[in-house]
Amino acid sequence: MAEMSSGAALRQLLAAHAGLKKARQLMKQARENRSLVPAVLDAGWESLIQAHRLMAAIPRGAVDEAVLTQQLSVQRYATALLVRLRRLLRQEEAGPDDDGSPDAEDAEDFD
Repeated sequence: MAEMSSGAALRQLLAAHAGLKKARQLMKQARENRSLVPAVLDAGWESLIQAHRLMAAIPRGAVDEAVLTQQLSVQRYATALLVRLRRLLRQEEAGPDDDGSPDAEDAEDFD
């Protein structure tokens, strides 16, 4: 099997980022239509799984400055998606009585 180049690694990271971005766009629909929340949570989770698989498959030989920078970017985006998925799950568990305001634990996520 041929060794992966840094260009191929960058394309792989861009594909991971695109998948995460699609999941984040679905979250907008879930805010508008609460019945979509379970499906959006599933899609978001699958997107995170796929992104981490793609990032983990990059061999050390394909790593350069550009790949590392893009990997950091995808990791940050994945973390932001994970925080949003957690909030969406909390709102789903809380039900319609929740006022939607951030709680103390959400504030801690960004400290």
